[in-house]
Amino acid sequence: MSGSFDAIREKMRGGLFLSSMMGVTDGGFCAERRAGCAMVQLGAYLAEPPAHGKERYFLPPDPAECEAFLGDECRKARGGSEVLTCLNLATPRLEWGLEAAECFHRAGGDLVELNVHGSYEPYLRLGRLRAMVLPENREELFRWLEAFARLDIPLIVKFRMGVVEDYSPVLDEIEGLGVHFNVRDEGRRAPDYRFVRSVKREPLLLLVSGYVRSAADAGRLFGSGADMVGIAEPARDDPKFIHAIAEMLRRLHPHTRFKERHQG
Repeated sequence: MSGSFDAIREKMRGGLFLSSMMGVTDGGFCAERRAGCAMVQLGAYLAEPPAHGKERYFLPPDPAECEAFLGDECRKARGGSEVLTCLNLATPRLEWGLEAAECFHRAGGDLVELNVHGSYEPYLRLGRLRAMVLPENREELFRWLEAFARLDIPLIVKFRMGVVEDYSPVLDEIEGLGVHFNVRDEGRRAPDYRFVRSVKREPLLLLVSGYVRSAADAGRLFGSGADMVGIAEPARDDPKFIHAIAEMLRRLHPHTRFKERHQG
């Protein structure tokens, strides 16, 4: 793949990140919560040019306008820090998604996360979210991932635990990418650590999120094989939540590399 993780892999491993929340994690929100983060996720933003203007999360259809918008989002999110910026992106058409990813790259973004996990109803009906991982749709999923992987920006693909029983056939086909799993166990209202151990494999960069409520949760996810741990809802109400978790992790595990990027 062109957009290699080699240059940033070590910046990511052992880091916490602000996980995307649709309609919430814009540049300003990320800026207020980047302390303690190695990466922040912008979006989810949707690449669907005819729908631009219906909601603020639809990206501008004009490439120059889209690049300017995403550049402003990155600058807000980073401030004077070194935090990595990741665009969480969903789209109903491959060509629209590729153009948005290229705009984000030109705007100075660091990574793109292709969301094939979410719950946006119009895309669910098209089979563009959770259904893409089903066996009957995987040929299209792999075609999309191959096309995104040819871009000059590293790619993460986001899945949800439990949509299919066994993710091995999918993971075996996507070496060299990053993978983000939502690992929420709704019954226990906790992360599913066993699932994290089951999907850990090299050289995939494994990101996980879902029901992380404490430093103990995050530490156990790292111990189960996660390369990065994401936090979403708790940071919505408490801008300092991720920073507090990062500080606690460093106190509990002083010999382990739990990272945050330099905060400016």
